[in-house]
Amino acid sequence: MTSNTTGIQWPPKPPIHPRTQIFHQPSRRLPSSTATLAHPPSPDAGPALKKQKLGREPDWLTPPSGPHAPYKGVESPRGQCSDSSNALKYNTSAPTIGQSGTAQPSSSPTPSLVFPLRSNAGQTQAPRNRNDSLSVRGIRNVGAVQTKPFVLEQPSPAPRYPSLARSGNSTESIPQHLSQPCFGEDAADFSPWRGIHAEDVLAESTIKQGFYDKIQVSQNESSTAKPTAWNSLKHKSGLHVLSSLFVSVLDQRQIHGTVTVGCTFKPPPRVTLTDSKREAWLRDLANPTIPLRRLSRTIPHGIRGRALLDHSLAKKIPTARSLWLAKCVGANEIRAFKRKGASGAFAVGGEVKWIKDWTANVEQFLDALVSTCGAEEWKENMTYGLRLANHLFAESLLDRDHYFDWLLNAINQPDLDKVLIQHHASRDLCIPAKTEVLNLIKIAIVASPASFLLPRRWSTYQPMLHSLLSASQPALFENVRKRNMRLQALAGLSAESEITSSQALIQVFDSMAPDVDLAKVALKTWGIAPDAQLLVQNCLHWASSIYREGCARIYTAAGLLRSWSGMGIGIEAPILNFLAVDSKVADLEKASLYRVIAELIRSKHFSVGNYLNWVIANGLLRRYDKSAKDFSPDVGLLLEIPLYGLSTHTLNLRLNLLRSTGVDIGDEGCKVAQIKVDLGRKFQLQHKGSITLSRSRYQPSLLDQDTLAVQLDIGHWIRQKLFTSPVPGRVAIEQPQEKLEPGVTTQSYQSHAITQSCLLETLEDIGDFTTIVDVLIGYSKSQDLQLLTIAAVTVSHYLDVFLASGAANTLFVRLMQQHMKLNDKPGYSVLLEVLVDLAESLPNQWRNTRALRKELQRHEAKLSIAACSPISEHMAEALQTEHPGSSIPRTDDIEQLLTSGTSMDKRVVTDVFEMIWRRFEMTWVDSVQSGFIAAGLIARLRSFDAIAVDEMMIRQVDQILARELRPKLRLIWVPLVCAKIVSFEKLLSRAARLLEQADKSSMHSELLVDVVECLTIGRQKAESSISHFYYRFHTQQRRALRESSPSLVSLLQHILRLTHNIQEVPPTRLCKLLVDPRFTGMLRTALGSGLQGQESIRPVLRPILTSEGAVQTLGNLLWPSIDEQERNGRHGRLPVLLEHVALLGLPLCRLYLEAILINSSKPSNGAAHEFVSITMKMLAATSTRTIELWERMISGLPQQQRKAIGEEAESELFALLASTSKFQREELRKQLDYLLCMAGAADNAMHTSASATSILTRIYETIAHVSASHPSSRLSKKSAGGSELRKVDAAAEVWIYEILYALLRLLNIHQIVFCTPNVSEDVVTQLLVLLSLFLNHPFPFTYAYLSQDICDFLTIISDSLSPAVQARCIHILQNQYRLKDSRLDYIFAFSNAREDTWLQVSMVIANSSRQPATQHFPVRRWETMQDATPLMTENDTSISLSLFGAKKAVL
Repeated sequence: MTSNTTGIQWPPKPPIHPRTQIFHQPSRRLPSSTATLAHPPSPDAGPALKKQKLGREPDWLTPPSGPHAPYKGVESPRGQCSDSSNALKYNTSAPTIGQSGTAQPSSSPTPSLVFPLRSNAGQTQAPRNRNDSLSVRGIRNVGAVQTKPFVLEQPSPAPRYPSLARSGNSTESIPQHLSQPCFGEDAADFSPWRGIHAEDVLAESTIKQGFYDKIQVSQNESSTAKPTAWNSLKHKSGLHVLSSLFVSVLDQRQIHGTVTVGCTFKPPPRVTLTDSKREAWLRDLANPTIPLRRLSRTIPHGIRGRALLDHSLAKKIPTARSLWLAKCVGANEIRAFKRKGASGAFAVGGEVKWIKDWTANVEQFLDALVSTCGAEEWKENMTYGLRLANHLFAESLLDRDHYFDWLLNAINQPDLDKVLIQHHASRDLCIPAKTEVLNLIKIAIVASPASFLLPRRWSTYQPMLHSLLSASQPALFENVRKRNMRLQALAGLSAESEITSSQALIQVFDSMAPDVDLAKVALKTWGIAPDAQLLVQNCLHWASSIYREGCARIYTAAGLLRSWSGMGIGIEAPILNFLAVDSKVADLEKASLYRVIAELIRSKHFSVGNYLNWVIANGLLRRYDKSAKDFSPDVGLLLEIPLYGLSTHTLNLRLNLLRSTGVDIGDEGCKVAQIKVDLGRKFQLQHKGSITLSRSRYQPSLLDQDTLAVQLDIGHWIRQKLFTSPVPGRVAIEQPQEKLEPGVTTQSYQSHAITQSCLLETLEDIGDFTTIVDVLIGYSKSQDLQLLTIAAVTVSHYLDVFLASGAANTLFVRLMQQHMKLNDKPGYSVLLEVLVDLAESLPNQWRNTRALRKELQRHEAKLSIAACSPISEHMAEALQTEHPGSSIPRTDDIEQLLTSGTSMDKRVVTDVFEMIWRRFEMTWVDSVQSGFIAAGLIARLRSFDAIAVDEMMIRQVDQILARELRPKLRLIWVPLVCAKIVSFEKLLSRAARLLEQADKSSMHSELLVDVVECLTIGRQKAESSISHFYYRFHTQQRRALRESSPSLVSLLQHILRLTHNIQEVPPTRLCKLLVDPRFTGMLRTALGSGLQGQESIRPVLRPILTSEGAVQTLGNLLWPSIDEQERNGRHGRLPVLLEHVALLGLPLCRLYLEAILINSSKPSNGAAHEFVSITMKMLAATSTRTIELWERMISGLPQQQRKAIGEEAESELFALLASTSKFQREELRKQLDYLLCMAGAADNAMHTSASATSILTRIYETIAHVSASHPSSRLSKKSAGGSELRKVDAAAEVWIYEILYALLRLLNIHQIVFCTPNVSEDVVTQLLVLLSLFLNHPFPFTYAYLSQDICDFLTIISDSLSPAVQARCIHILQNQYRLKDSRLDYIFAFSNAREDTWLQVSMVIANSSRQPATQHFPVRRWETMQDATPLMTENDTSISLSLFGAKKAVL
């Protein structure tokens, strides 16, 4: 311990004689007339030099130049270093520079020295003598020069005294010359000449002897000791005597100056104080002027934990003092465990528990501060709390692991109410915090790249790390990225697989709204998969799969392909590749594929000529089998190409190619001509394009059975006959331009709405919605309300299609503009209602919706009676008595009754409802048109009392559903839904509720079939011509299927049960239902895409999957083009499923596999064994994509089935590893990859402790067997770095590598077993030790990345290990195997430089020649505090000063 001194230490300099030191202080040569001799010359200079006159500057006074320039802090005669020690004193009345540029002498009669100019750079120096000119060569004298007053600056290297005045010490003991005001008040011996300093008085003694501090001689010393000591020192042995004297003095100083007393440290005791005294003590603690020694006598009892932190915050106690109080409390708490008798591990455990509790209190304290965000003084309180927590963390007064876990959890799962930074404020507030976090991440990843091995979350953090390190540390980022990607591949989590990208694209396609911005979707999908072939392949597959329904997807896919083409992505070659390869799947709907390509041909995004050349170049027609029943898509597209707009040579080339396939081209031309003639007769379409009145109604034709080329040609012909031929690829036209025949007026042309509606239905049968858009835009220019209504109804019915094609908003705007010109005409209210429905369905049309509703209300108010008279009960009774022969009034009379008033009593509402309902019941056997009229009357009655009408309606619906003999539900539901009386969803829920309550009777089955018919009913032309609001039923029908409501889920359960109970329902109705394409499409869509994300469907469907009928039904849904005999197959259903599994139909395939496994005659293990055996046989001829689909299909099975398949795959894997010599390396790797994929897909099931231990034991035994059986991998405990590598053949090395890599992948797959409770720690330890030995074994280094993969796996798995297992592993590796590897220290959290053992004690053994032994000295961090005792003693620190040989302080 060094003693405290009050003197000022200064770096030693060469000794300088007091009288000659001035020669070492160079300054500028001064004018001789101003020099004043301050110090006499040296005695050795001679008498002549002493007698020189003051008027001449002596030579010795010429200051030299050099490093000891003025004001550089050289040593003065006083023993102090100061610039003021210069012997030359200057008067402030220095000569000034006149206008002539010469120095003017001072007017003062007393000669004095001129104060020299500062030698700063850029400042003009004073001339060395009078003759020196101030002008500089090359610079003209410009006259007067502005001068700046000289300001004396304190030299920076000058020594300083402590600021005595500020410290409050008395100045009585300060020398007089130091007590005088001086420059800077604290500079040592630096006093500019002012005439008041003692040194400024030139006395004879000062000139002869110099100025120095005179030492006060004590009274006890009357004279010097030199004569006494000189006699002993002047001999030859004097130096030895002097050294002995000094040695004895040092020995005495060592004896009397070393701290030898024992340590008197003791934490301040706690006493119980009253509340007032405790508050007073805390106020004193908050006052920094009150010393801690005064407060350390006692500390109040009861201030601990959270209360201590709250008091510190409330009293604004300085952070250092709060830390002192926390240490005092902690030290007392920890010592209390020992006083209670606990020792050893119990005392350590108690201390650890107390520190965890204390850390939790600090965390709660910070949470409470955060929760008060926005309160008064929140910022100051939060700053104080964070500063205090940081000091506690820095001094290791917290459980760092617990604190880090709390901090990371707070960051990962932030509570928006507790965010520190207000997000609504300027984003600039977040920039400093973000910058600091990014810097911490950069430092952490550079220091420890292994800490960023996050295979399961790498896709989330990769973009951020890439942006952070790509510029500064690209190699480091690439290393971390590759390691994470390899770990993902080991665990089966690779995010770069084709199936993963395809699945992401399909999710984007399925989530698209009909009105989505296709340009944004195109950019998003390109970001997911920047591969043109993958994009086009998935888009065409999604648009043409039987597992997706609707025409809208065709136009959405066509729009996406056009957007990609506009981005510069080539789509033609990927489309041809899809036709050649990917179109051979069983779930392909060729008609939809042809329509997508036809739309691209129309818009000139696909070249027909290039396609024909591709067909010829690839020899597709030469390889074509003419005996085949159907064309493959690559050849079948020849028949489906749109014919109009093609050049003559292209048409001829197509005809020639078709003739080579044996197709009769003459039949195609004859069919087109015959259809045109038939349509011309039906609708009186004359050759010139005029339309004459025809009473005939169009009947459904066989157009839907013709090729797409024929259908599009007919659609184009109809449009040509109606309007002018459009520009190819154009979507809309403005106005029909062709002239009508003489005698046919425009009014007659626009009045035949039925004929126009039939023509529109013909185009709907064809499915040519591009032509329909052109026709509807032409209708929107008409002045006929019926044509406008037809156009509005058509847009409402096919709204999703028109939204996908981008024409919906255009048509709506045109209809809105046209309807304003037809106000108050007959039929205007119908058009308004349709437009209201259309506006409600369109996005961002709420303003138009509100305006149309107001318009409709205004129009209805005009039609009603002006008087607001109520409808009385007598009026309803009178209506019944007017028809005594019939209990049901006429429709006109009921309508007249409803229009006779504006209000109605509830009893009158009931009576009128019963009359209308009886009228409605008659329509079930009368006519469909009357049913819509009666439903309209109920809707009008609902405006009087909606609640009462709804209650009566639900009651009537329940009664009808409960009847044994009921009419067809479609005759009841369709009018009610179209009139907006009841929603389709509510009707489904009532039916599902009744089916749950009913027993399995024929009535139950009949009701279910009726409900299914309502779910699958299509648009009926007769009914749509009767009611313009028929589209409402289909809109709600499609919404119910798309949203997959709980009622629909329940109905699906009953439907699947019904499919294998044919005896419960008439076979004719059931068979007709099962073969109905609308029913199978609805069921396929609901099970395949609508319900795949709902967990509720599995428990509902599981009881149904146990039947054989459900298996057959699912097979029909999966592959309608494959007959039942082929689906069953010679080897069962599994090979067919595995061969035709599809990504879009994966949910259905999973259900089908589950049903097959459930209905297998073998037990669960036997069915799983059969599945694995069949897949192993099919493996050689199966693509990697299909294998990955198998894996994803298995991953969605129930837990029991997954577990059985996973166990069977692992058994097959271990059996394969035991017989790998039979296989080639590529074949072996493919089989291992497949079995590991199966094991990975099945690992989602939870493991028990027994199963987890069994898996690890089996893996350990296999690795140990390899190590023991093969010399190249045998590990010896005697070697420090591993065993010697013996020479083996290459086949054995490959075998070893494949086994190790496969088992490493299996361990990565089963990472969850290490977290399983009660798993055997012995097995875990043995396995990890065995893997750790491979890190220092030569064998893994002969194969790329194997050693790195083992190290990374151990790093990942170590996070789930308990501290006991980590300690056992590192103990075995260091003691038994003598392994010293920093990687293993990091993996198992072992550190030699522990936090509390940085201090060591040297143990000197008496009478021993050995070196002193050292051991760790634990530091009690809770007792490292200052001023712990009220009285200061020699050894009152927490660590005894005697251990350091500390010296006593000499004051």
